[in-house]
Amino acid sequence: MKKSAWLDTNVILRFLLKEDPQLFQAVEPLFLQAEQGDLEIYIHPIIIAEIIWTLESYYEYSKEKIAEVMIQLVEAKGVVVPDKEVIVGALQDYKEKNVDFIDSYLVQYANKKGPLTVYTLDKKHFSRLNGDIRVLLNDLE
Repeated sequence: MKKSAWLDTNVILRFLLKEDPQLFQAVEPLFLQAEQGDLEIYIHPIIIAEIIWTLESYYEYSKEKIAEVMIQLVEAKGVVVPDKEVIVGALQDYKEKNVDFIDSYLVQYANKKGPLTVYTLDKKHFSRLNGDIRVLLNDLE
């Protein structure tokens, strides 16, 4: 029976960033096992959001770079992400429409899983996304 495990944000960041050789060597075997089909790596959407927030706010990566890296990660062999299609769609909107990841995730989730309507006060970002988005108090920015 194939092993499986959830990964925490810090494990994934150490693998992606490779900034500390000792920590990278500690986590790399998990990803190699997944690639070889010996381990299923599960990554929760909340962990994806935390990784994106960390890469954007602390490491100051561009949205383009973050989206590229994260799409490669969630589509990698041996990686299982609940609602993967929602995550990938949200990453594309995050990059292409210059919106916050959480906003794009919410709209993608609503469009694919329902209910379809999203209420917000954030006209600036949500106006760039496609869906049944209702902005309350349209004069707020």
